[in-house]
Amino acid sequence: MPLLDLDQLTADVSHIWAGFLRDWDRSLRSANYPETTRYNYLLAAVQLARYLAEHSPDPDADAAAEDPTEVTKAHVESFQAWMIETRSASTALNKHKGLQQFFK
Repeated sequence: MPLLDLDQLTADVSHIWAGFLRDWDRSLRSANYPETTRYNYLLAAVQLARYLAEHSPDPDADAAAEDPTEVTKAHVESFQAWMIETRSASTALNKHKGLQQFFK
């Protein structure tokens, strides 16, 4: 059974986020990224989208939760701080690396 089920992973994010993530996964596959790397990268982006929709104190986060082109540096920094508070520093670093690739 494959590790990465993109439909399941993106089930609770906006259709705009899901479309961007589907395109990004295709790009990662064409670059021959391993499935585990693709999963970790995509999970980081999905977790950012969920954070923006559910936990972000920023009033502008609603737009970013719907559309990744609305995400600002401040949104990502807030997410990173939240990850460090709620997870380990190494997990937060892995999320940061995945988001660097997504927004590159």
